[in-house]
Amino acid sequence: MEFTQSSRKHRIGRERMRHVLANPVTRIPFPTEDGRAPREMFLGVDDTGRRLEVMVVLETERLVVIHAMDMRAKFELEFERGQRS
Repeated sequence: MEFTQSSRKHRIGRERMRHVLANPVTRIPFPTEDGRAPREMFLGVDDTGRRLEVMVVLETERLVVIHAMDMRAKFELEFERGQRS
């Protein structure tokens, strides 16, 4: 797993990101464009109870974390659905 510099823009620590990636409440696939590697948003709760969104690029051999921040309101419905299933 690799973390880009942009994944730290919102000052979310790598361990918190790893926790969400290992224990997602739900995952949302994002369509690819122009042959780029697929992306997926992981929504979950870190080890302190903080709701996070973590975006990864699914490369052939590894995950590349490109974004992490406190979960935005636009993902609340997906998060709630994930908690119920």
